[in-house]
Amino acid sequence: MSGGRVSGISEVTRKASPTLAIAVALAAGAAVLLVLQMGLLAQLVDDLAFKGLSIKADARPFVGFLCVALMRSCVQWVSDMAGEMAGQRAVTLFRQEMIRHVFRVGPVGLQCMETGRLATSLTDGVAAFQPYIAQYIPRAAAMVVLPLLILAVVAGLDGWSFLILTVTGPLIPVFMALVGYSAQSLMDRQWMRLLLLGASFLDAVQGLTTLRLFGRAQESVKMVQSMAEAHRLATMRVMRVAFLTSAVLEFFSSLAVALVAIVLGSRLLSGHVDFYTAFFVLLLAPEYFAPLRNFSASYHARQNALSAMDGLMAFMRLPELCVDRGKNPHQATTGAPEKLIFNDVSAGYGQGPDVLCGISFTTHRGTITAVTGASGSGKTTLLRVLLGMMPVRAGGIVAVDNTGNHIAAAQNWRIGWVPQSPCLLNGTIRDNLHLANPDIDDAGLRSVAALAGVLSFIDALPDGLDTVVGDRGTALSGGEIRRLALARALINAPDILVFDEPTADLDATNATLIAAAIKHLADGRIVIAVSHRPDIINQAGQVLHLREGVIQSREIQRAVA
Repeated sequence: MSGGRVSGISEVTRKASPTLAIAVALAAGAAVLLVLQMGLLAQLVDDLAFKGLSIKADARPFVGFLCVALMRSCVQWVSDMAGEMAGQRAVTLFRQEMIRHVFRVGPVGLQCMETGRLATSLTDGVAAFQPYIAQYIPRAAAMVVLPLLILAVVAGLDGWSFLILTVTGPLIPVFMALVGYSAQSLMDRQWMRLLLLGASFLDAVQGLTTLRLFGRAQESVKMVQSMAEAHRLATMRVMRVAFLTSAVLEFFSSLAVALVAIVLGSRLLSGHVDFYTAFFVLLLAPEYFAPLRNFSASYHARQNALSAMDGLMAFMRLPELCVDRGKNPHQATTGAPEKLIFNDVSAGYGQGPDVLCGISFTTHRGTITAVTGASGSGKTTLLRVLLGMMPVRAGGIVAVDNTGNHIAAAQNWRIGWVPQSPCLLNGTIRDNLHLANPDIDDAGLRSVAALAGVLSFIDALPDGLDTVVGDRGTALSGGEIRRLALARALINAPDILVFDEPTADLDATNATLIAAAIKHLADGRIVIAVSHRPDIINQAGQVLHLREGVIQSREIQRAVA
């Protein structure tokens, strides 16, 4: 699992490798400038304190020190900005890839994942890579470059100081490695509690009405509170380890610097080393440990990224089930299907048995095909296969145009889909209709609204198309939501209309309006509707009765006039 997480993080990092390489190269340049700056400062202090020179007489080291200090600050700033840009770019590209994967997996593939856990992984989980790329990787590179550079300089100045730094420096990475194993397990548990908290909170919000009706709202609140408290305690345990690690690292680095100062002081008093050398080495000693301390401070970013990768890897392993319906759904296509032919279609879920078992039928333009059957008979699976939400295991679906030619490309099938429970967003009617095609104008919206039988309702509203419908259409009735969903499905002039229980749970008036709209729209279109209601079945030219994944009976009634 650890190897998989590391390889997954490496894939994310490679998305911004050019910018990240620039950040690391600039950080190395800043390290060289830092050593040069300390050398000039040591030379300046030595000239002023022991050689009796004034700043005017010793202007060259002074001006050089100021220039190098300013240049180092600028280079370090650009390096930090490049690191931030690399992190943002990698996170943006990775999040886009994850969102594309969501649509390729589709609703069928996502059924095995909790919505709250998925949302947390795609938000907080992906965001966890930003500090890892922007801070951890540049600091890891600086931990190698700057200490080695300082060791090389100190080796040419003072052997004893070189020995002390060489011995004490590796103690910090070794200690970090020992602490890292326990800290990683704590971070994994903390991240798991965060995922559970996100999933539980979303479940509680979605089921709030049911919880209140059964008087269980307080129990749900207490459960979320207890999980939040568990996450807080897990976070505090991680923070305690981080603070303890920082304290120990500060102790080791301070002890090593003090040891260097004592050795240099004694040798300076005995005349075995000059002031310039002693002061230069003493200036470099804290900088030798600084990148090690900075690296330890950002080490939790790596642990957090590793923990977040677990949930993302589970999501990335989901199979891509959706059939590509084309990159330009709003672009007009040619070769409208005259009929749709199901040839021995079999389909199922995961490793389970077939839910559809070799069904074959043909539906024609201008005819409503009604599909009936008990729960679990395969009606929903049939619709999912037709809509491209899942692949077939055997057989296929063929569209034939009016010349008898097959339309093999799935993107040439313009399909309109009206589910049993349409989803309206918390926006205006115009916003919800624009989801199907953002480029359509108000005249086009009014035209499809008239076809769906909802235009008179929209015109009767004070704000018309600008009326806010509320989250999931709470400001509208069930029939109004269905008719708006029908209008949205008609925006791209579909050749195939698919309905899932279009009149279920509606009163007689709204059911009649929906059925009349479907009857009118069937003229010139292929219409497939899953329904048990007589208002739809009586208008169907073909009725298919499914039972255990096979067509038990077929009734040819009459074509829609």
